[in-house]
Amino acid sequence: MITVEQARRLISKNTTRLTPISKLLPEALGLVLARDVQSPSDYPLYDVSAMDGYALKAADTRKASPSHPVSLKVLGTQHAGDYLKTRLKPGVSFRVMTGGVVPAGADSVLERELVTEKNGVAFITHPISRGRNMRYRGEGITKGGKVMTAGAFLHSRAIGFLASLGLDRVPVYPEPRVALVVTGNELAKPGRKLKAGQIYNSNQWMLETALKEQGLAPSLSICVPDHPARLKNQVRKALRSCDLLVLVGGVSVGDSDFSKPVLQSLGVRQVFWRVAQKPGFPLYFGKRGKTLVFGLPGNPASAWVNFYEYVLPCLRKLQGLGVENIRRTAKLISHGPNRGFKTLYLKAQFKDGPQPQVVLLKGQGSHLLQSLAEGNALAVVPSGKGKLKKGEKLEIHPLH
Repeated sequence: MITVEQARRLISKNTTRLTPISKLLPEALGLVLARDVQSPSDYPLYDVSAMDGYALKAADTRKASPSHPVSLKVLGTQHAGDYLKTRLKPGVSFRVMTGGVVPAGADSVLERELVTEKNGVAFITHPISRGRNMRYRGEGITKGGKVMTAGAFLHSRAIGFLASLGLDRVPVYPEPRVALVVTGNELAKPGRKLKAGQIYNSNQWMLETALKEQGLAPSLSICVPDHPARLKNQVRKALRSCDLLVLVGGVSVGDSDFSKPVLQSLGVRQVFWRVAQKPGFPLYFGKRGKTLVFGLPGNPASAWVNFYEYVLPCLRKLQGLGVENIRRTAKLISHGPNRGFKTLYLKAQFKDGPQPQVVLLKGQGSHLLQSLAEGNALAVVPSGKGKLKKGEKLEIHPLH
């Protein structure tokens, strides 16, 4: 048996980020850049206008006043997407739309609403400064410059930015392929009538959706009875096609607990088994080649706590994301249970604010899910002696 911190270190030591792949930008949403990205071009690509207005030479407006406006001949209109090779000479102007390329020779754009145009002539009533409403080529980014660093999370804004540079693909860490295998003779699909001795299979749907909350859909999700040959067959298939296997149930020492011997027979090397924690004491972690294997106890609250505390950080590391769950500190506003030699993960209600508070909920049993469903945090109590007292500060792991 090992401590919680030892378990975390062993999982981290045996977990490496997945091999990067190239993905089209829209398909890279929610993934992490595996390498720095350099711009393939200057940005903007041209000198462009920031406004609808008139492109001109600022020097032509030097003597402009309301009583003696400067008149500039308008040679045409430059829309966004047009590119005219005409070079602007002194004494003339071009209409230019927002985002339109400013004709060569122009150094300013005067807003349209400040110009009076009659019969193809623009009248300017005030001097303007050079560079007004201009966006210069390369002023934001120069060709070859680093625009995004490895490890960046690709949300929609990042994808829009990279697309604006003309990129269509990026190197990313892929989504882990996760297989979920739930075991138990007693498990029945929700919605069906139970036979004597059966219970509903909450673990499968709970962990499927826990994965989906992270943007991951399991590549395999099945329920298998406690039968060694059938379990071995399904686990063998899962190991061939996944980066991480979550096996739920059968990891203790009962007569029907076949998960550990099945994993051993398939060449999975045990890294650790059993952690000094409650719930989730018989947590298993192993490895075959690059494939990681978690064995979670079958009690639903135990399975979910272990998923959140250990499997989820491991998945995040595979994807190149930060691995730590959010941690806070809060004052306990009621008395709690006795400490012991195990770390406790207690279902709780957390109230944030200037003075964060936490209430421990009823129904802390590893088989009870109502308190987990109603709560919004896990309160972490290190091993020790004595009873938890009102007013103590506890480490809090807020739930998503």
